[in-house]
Amino acid sequence: MSQTFYRWLCVFCFVAATASFLAELSGHRIGGGIAHLDKVAHFGIFAILSALLWKGFKLGPWLAFILLGAYGGAIELAQHYFTRRNGDWWDLLADLAGVVSFYLVRALWHKIRPRSQR
Repeated sequence: MSQTFYRWLCVFCFVAATASFLAELSGHRIGGGIAHLDKVAHFGIFAILSALLWKGFKLGPWLAFILLGAYGGAIELAQHYFTRRNGDWWDLLADLAGVVSFYLVRALWHKIRPRSQR
């Protein structure tokens, strides 16, 4: 698929993630009370956003870490200041772990897989 496709998909996913965040601002809860499911969701969403940023924009790990870290931090600050909920440092840690995990898995994939098989 083309880089343009991944760019648009990346934008769509950022909009969807932000919309999900806004839905939670109005009182909806993710996971129906299952402990720490929100951390798994944070991890997965940020790993996917990392992959899309890399495929669409060829962002390196440090720039992705900074941009997605700022995005995750902004979400947590908004929760702290604009809702009855508190911002959670563990959510931000899960966000950053998703970013780091994508780039580690990608590096491992390229190390163990010969170039001719990619």
